[in-house]
Amino acid sequence: MQRRPAWPRDLDRPKLLAAGEDWDVVRVPADVGMRAVRDLEARGVPVGPVLHDSCNGQAYFLTPPGTAQEWQQDGTQALGSGSWVVLAPPGWRGLLRWLHDPADGPAHTLTDDLAESLVAAVVTGEDAEG
Repeated sequence: MQRRPAWPRDLDRPKLLAAGEDWDVVRVPADVGMRAVRDLEARGVPVGPVLHDSCNGQAYFLTPPGTAQEWQQDGTQALGSGSWVVLAPPGWRGLLRWLHDPADGPAHTLTDDLAESLVAAVVTGEDAEG
């Protein structure tokens, strides 16, 4: 089991943090991200922190450091070393809100699990539209 991350204990408000050391991020459209979270949960896969930014309509999955170097999935963007992401403290409610709080589970969503759920989420979205 992954240990819980230390960075949330230091936040009392949203803050710009550097990716690439404790975590990388995979950014996806919020609707796809929410469907992917439901898929991960339905499969019983541990889900790490997932942030929803209602200002830009994106969801951010925290993934293991180094993810951005190898991540290649259409419709997504991996952010690693050299990137910055605004993260909120656990329990924060506002324009940023946690779909999966960093205080409640593993430090990351594993990339293979995330990739599989994102593919399923896109297919589910296409089925709903068609």
